[in-house]
Amino acid sequence: MKLSTTLKVLLGLLGAVTIPTMALAGISQSQFYFESPSEGWWFAGGAGLDYGKGLEHRGKGNGWVRNTSGWNAVNNWANVQPNSECTVAAWLRTSDTLTDGYMSVRRLNSDGSVGSVINEVKLVGAGSPNPQNRNYNRYTFNFNSGSNSKVLFYVGLWGNGKDSWIQVDDAVVSCPTPY
Repeated sequence: MKLSTTLKVLLGLLGAVTIPTMALAGISQSQFYFESPSEGWWFAGGAGLDYGKGLEHRGKGNGWVRNTSGWNAVNNWANVQPNSECTVAAWLRTSDTLTDGYMSVRRLNSDGSVGSVINEVKLVGAGSPNPQNRNYNRYTFNFNSGSNSKVLFYVGLWGNGKDSWIQVDDAVVSCPTPY
């Protein structure tokens, strides 16, 4: 196995099983572990936080989105380093009826309003069986923060007439810093 292939495999394994609990030197992170209601979450439609119900990826809490109609989402602001290549990672568990779900980041407009989508992952159906992680799967994507120092991170779904849901836990938005 080539060194670069070995490194990619090792990094992939590390990324799949660990999420740092504190910011690393040279990395700016917004971490969302759902262990406290004071983490700044706000909701649209059928969404909220669970604590102590046994539905989490790890810890005692998780976020959830569930409905049959309309837009439903858990939302939080994440600090980012302007003009940086950033990464979003979160553990999600999804229903098999899900047809129009999203994990996204949006820009903040200069007037303070929520702007356009910077990047996102579309979520459809149940994720792969993953019993070692309580059937949560890790989703990730990269984005360029542009001139933003803050972005809106959210996980949401459009209701499709069927009971559909997403559970989210252990989310991190990270960007390199100039120091």
